[in-house]
Amino acid sequence: MKKRTLILLMFSLANAEDLKMQIYKPVTSSCPASWLSEIEMSIAKPEIMSIVDIKGLKSDIGIPKELQSCNTSILGDYVFEGNVPPEAIKKFMKEKPAGAIGLSLPASQNNEAVKKVYILYPDKIYKLYGTY
Repeated sequence: MKKRTLILLMFSLANAEDLKMQIYKPVTSSCPASWLSEIEMSIAKPEIMSIVDIKGLKSDIGIPKELQSCNTSILGDYVFEGNVPPEAIKKFMKEKPAGAIGLSLPASQNNEAVKKVYILYPDKIYKLYGTY
């Protein structure tokens, strides 16, 4: 794991007890207000950070290009790529699947009526987690 990712993960672990979700987004982009509101009401208080090298962060974490989206969030030990539905995050955090590093809602799924969410594993391995 690269130094930048390790620092971000250590920062998120230090703040996990505060139930804050760190949301990293490109400086030129904004997260949908409706998604942020859902996260705050049902998961954790979002803390939004704009960064210049979001692609580098995604690469360091190991998010496959085909699963990348607008933002990358960290909650505790886990990463959530894109605007993952809060129901999927809650289910994941309750189950904490062995070996998983998080979930992804790829950009290609943002405008779909039924969204496919993928579970992420180390070494850019993933599989379908569920539809929402």
